[in-house]
Amino acid sequence: METRPVDEHATINGGSRNVGSHDFSRPADVHNTVTVRNNVTVRNNVNVYHTGNYRGIHPYYYHPYRPYYWGPHWHPVGFFLSALAADAIWFNFNNSRYWYDDGCFYLPQNGGYAVVTAPIGAIVASLPPGYETPVVDGVTYYYFAGVFYTYTGQGYQVVAAPPGAVIYQLPDGAVDQQVDGQDFLVYNNTWYEPISQDGQDAYEVVPPPGQ
Repeated sequence: METRPVDEHATINGGSRNVGSHDFSRPADVHNTVTVRNNVTVRNNVNVYHTGNYRGIHPYYYHPYRPYYWGPHWHPVGFFLSALAADAIWFNFNNSRYWYDDGCFYLPQNGGYAVVTAPIGAIVASLPPGYETPVVDGVTYYYFAGVFYTYTGQGYQVVAAPPGAVIYQLPDGAVDQQVDGQDFLVYNNTWYEPISQDGQDAYEVVPPPGQ
């Protein structure tokens, strides 16, 4: 597998690869797979709960959590591959060598590669099709598969989830948490409140209860 390095500033250079017309029909890699999943208990309640001084601008609306699927080349955190695609890009960040491909971040593990949480501060040159663009306090964020980004002159930088951001899909791995009779979903230490926006099921980023 031929690879090429990039600089030490965690910018992932996608080169000439056209993500907008990414080839999702490429043959699947031959690999061993291990998936990490969490069971979610569905509760039916309509209590309105806001944490601390936070006040959401969207109505609370509980709806069952159904993990979203971003295509055959996206994998949840904890997924293991014995080999990566030939066009996966590697970069050094915080003294670790990461690999990036189609919205997933990998670290070497047990002779293969495991999907890990996106490192805050890393920059990717482009995002796969299907990202969302929530706007919070006039700032446009880019959301794909549980990860939030802001656009910089170098590309899309991984950032912490901004409270108030509304997204429509959560990946596999979110866990149901109930506080004072109201259900939340927690993914990657980020709390989401199930809401309804424009008649659609959605999730709003909220501070953890008590903050």
